[in-house]
Amino acid sequence: MTNNDPNRWLRYDSDRDISRHSATNPQKCRDMQKKYGWKLIDIEEIENKYIFEVDCVFKGKTEFPNYLEEIEEIE
Repeated sequence: MTNNDPNRWLRYDSDRDISRHSATNPQKCRDMQKKYGWKLIDIEEIENKYIFEVDCVFKGKTEFPNYLEEIEEIE
């Protein structure tokens, strides 16, 4: 997987149908749920914290919108 691969950050578990996104605190998980309409099912503490403290676990395959594609369509 290269740095240009759009799925390089996607952490989707197809067997369990869940996705994980790291966050700096639990409130950010709730913010993502509200903003994107994803179903938050768990918040897991990250063992080796650096910047991110938790993993937000969402039901299904969740991906952030690609805002760069939207800009290119407008131009």
